[in-house]
Amino acid sequence: MKKVLIIAAVLVVVMGILATAGLLYVGYRVKNHIEQQAAALRPDASRPSPARVAAAAEGTGHRVEACSLLSKEEASQILGVAVERTQAKEASGESTCQYFVKPRPQQQRTASVADAFMKIAKGGATPEPEVKANEAYKVSRQTGMDDLAKGIGGLVAPADAPYLAVRVSWENARQGISILKGTIAGNSAGVQTTENLPGIGDEAFLGPMDTMLVFVKGETGVQIDLSQVPKGRDKGVAIARTIVPRI
Repeated sequence: MKKVLIIAAVLVVVMGILATAGLLYVGYRVKNHIEQQAAALRPDASRPSPARVAAAAEGTGHRVEACSLLSKEEASQILGVAVERTQAKEASGESTCQYFVKPRPQQQRTASVADAFMKIAKGGATPEPEVKANEAYKVSRQTGMDDLAKGIGGLVAPADAPYLAVRVSWENARQGISILKGTIAGNSAGVQTTENLPGIGDEAFLGPMDTMLVFVKGETGVQIDLSQVPKGRDKGVAIARTIVPRI
């Protein structure tokens, strides 16, 4: 009997790893598609776009430095972890602020992943969460699979990778959010993996497994990278609500 239980436990672990790997693979596919679409939308730095020329002529361009929207102290309070430094990155038509925390030792990160996995395994004895067909995004959150996937991603991420990133774009923002939602939907096999977030800017949504929060206000678009942040929904919404009035 003991041997059977051991075999069953091993099977649960293997199946969980395969499931998580599959979710991460889908996530990487979405990320690659997003980057390709963003590159296609990004204007040639050597040639001003019509929108930029018009904005310069009318004085209506609204360039925002991402690091001015969320301070290091505010990020620390919302994230529940001390942000040691920020780093600004400027590019044509966009500004990015990266937030860095003290890197955790590999052994500690591995232990966190193991703990998250064990919580999911223990939850296997309870009924699966019941959600509506258009609320599939809740499943990974309720089962803890989203945080497990983020933990596994953190194991392979560079030690000096940012914990949080906020990217602001002031060109093609509305077109960008439309393409982004379409790209995610096209890689989600007909399952609703995004959550609309009314009340944040003009339009906002949370990406698959709470890995990103995207919103548009006026002609400005903001993407909050939560791929390293556990319990990303609540923290992402708090960050977005802090940023919105400053745009």
